[in-house]
Amino acid sequence: MAVIQTTGLSKRYKHKWAVDHLDLWVEQGDIYGFIGRNGAGKSTTLKLLCGLAQPTQGEAMIFGKPIRDSVARRRVGALIEQPGLYPDLSGRENLRLYATLLGLDSPERQVDEMLKTVNLDPREKKPVRHYSMGMKQRLGVALALLGGPDLLLLDEPINGLDPEGIREMRELLLRLNRERGLTILISSHILGELSKIATRYGIIHEGRLVEQMTAAGLEQKCTDYLHLKADQPQKAAALLERSLHLKRWEMRPEGEIRIYEAVDAKAVGQALAQAGVAVEEMGLHRQDLEGYFLERMGEADHV
Repeated sequence: MAVIQTTGLSKRYKHKWAVDHLDLWVEQGDIYGFIGRNGAGKSTTLKLLCGLAQPTQGEAMIFGKPIRDSVARRRVGALIEQPGLYPDLSGRENLRLYATLLGLDSPERQVDEMLKTVNLDPREKKPVRHYSMGMKQRLGVALALLGGPDLLLLDEPINGLDPEGIREMRELLLRLNRERGLTILISSHILGELSKIATRYGIIHEGRLVEQMTAAGLEQKCTDYLHLKADQPQKAAALLERSLHLKRWEMRPEGEIRIYEAVDAKAVGQALAQAGVAVEEMGLHRQDLEGYFLERMGEADHV
């Protein structure tokens, strides 16, 4: 089931498309890693999804209903940019204020539950201005959880955190997903951390969705491969497939051949030489998440 589905979702500010015809798909139970450089359109997309901004074009559906539907919007909790906290109030007082504004039943019970959920002490009385960055971000998640949403939208929640704060946030999100069945869309440019929790990815560049894939699909794409360039790429590919019985390979638009299975580079070179195909480049390429992301961004720059 699609928890989030957008069709041509777009937002224009003056002469710039901040979000450009985005077709996003997030399934129930996903931890969706929304990857992009600063300024790529991640925050604007999240604002569109929770109703903080109105689209210029296109449509967004939440749980099968338009985002303007009040029932659908009540199922969404969001932390966009920095949490809106009152610095002179304690964490508990902040939550109690928001719970009252939301008109929640039994606000005291919900406040205590949310604080415990994000590993903050309900008895703590110090004002939020004395909280660490990690504590503030977890309190922001607690605010987003008020009302018991089924979908959580988090904009760069680990940005600026120290390693301990990042670990605490990672464990919190995994626990919310596992124990409460929350679907989570988390935007970030910190790729290594996203790779530890995400089940699905979307890459955005200059407002456009470059690619969507599952974690398993990304893992397959990030395997090592033998990189090959020859003066006759079509002939080289046909020859290698026939003589070496290759099954996992691809021809890139620029003529590069990538072989994703264990193969003897010497045997590749000999087979091509015997057929009169000149090898221009050949070598083992080790691919990781960051390398793949940067490569996709490079391709997007030339679209």
